[in-house]
Amino acid sequence: MHEYVVGDIVFDPEACKGCGLCVEICRSKARRMSAEVNSHGVRPAHVQGEICTRCGTCYYFCPELGANTIAAPRKALGREHRYLPAA
Repeated sequence: MHEYVVGDIVFDPEACKGCGLCVEICRSKARRMSAEVNSHGVRPAHVQGEICTRCGTCYYFCPELGANTIAAPRKALGREHRYLPAA
């Protein structure tokens, strides 16, 4: 089992259908399309964790249920971000 920082975006490249929507809407440009294909034969998105600001935009815009989840709601600068809890 992996340990995640609270608020981390957990991405499953096997659930990704390669639409590229998350790459287009990523504000921090932390998403890129992978050069490799997944088991379904599509190039999934790739997350550059060190650049990701964990804004959650990819979670809400991804059309494929289960490709992106949020490890847990996070708090930043004393304000609670209202993300849905991870499934």
